[in-house]
Amino acid sequence: MKRNLILYFGMILLLGSCYPGTTDSYDELDIVYTNYSESYDFAGQGTYAIPDKIVKVTGNLAEDEAPEFVKEPYNTQILTQIEQHMSDLGWTKTADPESADLALFPAVWTNTTVVYWYDYWCWYYYYYCGWGWYYPSYTSYTTGTLIMGLIAAGDEYVEPYNVWTGAINGLLSGAYDVTRVNKGIDQAFEQSPYLNTK
Repeated sequence: MKRNLILYFGMILLLGSCYPGTTDSYDELDIVYTNYSESYDFAGQGTYAIPDKIVKVTGNLAEDEAPEFVKEPYNTQILTQIEQHMSDLGWTKTADPESADLALFPAVWTNTTVVYWYDYWCWYYYYYCGWGWYYPSYTSYTTGTLIMGLIAAGDEYVEPYNVWTGAINGLLSGAYDVTRVNKGIDQAFEQSPYLNTK
């Protein structure tokens, strides 16, 4: 028995030492993903177009239903951060998507998870449960994703072709935190030095 306890506590210490550390806030759980087409010549390009509104992906739109967009001031703050990085990498923004080398499409979507559980409260009388009741409880949390896609079009493509994707998952827990979103955008561009046209 003593030997088993020593092994048990030894395993706990070993597993604890493998964990990278505790998380103090939601933003430490954010994931930034980037991917790109290795065959695309980013250095040979120079202009891009971007919409002035960030669309919210909410599922299939019904006929004649207008899409939802990220509200202000968050929309402008996020777009400004993206455009600053593109400028730093040597890209020039143009208002005409037809004449631009690439189109940059940002979009967001959110997921709300609701967790239900039941607790049983009991009044104990002489070490047995005399009477009690079930107490239903629930909690919910919202996570979101910001995705950025650079799209190329032209005679060499059968259809518009995604040459770069940047995605930040875990955002929007309850509300837009622009500082947190911008931190994720910074990381996405930092992971993508191949976008540099200079």
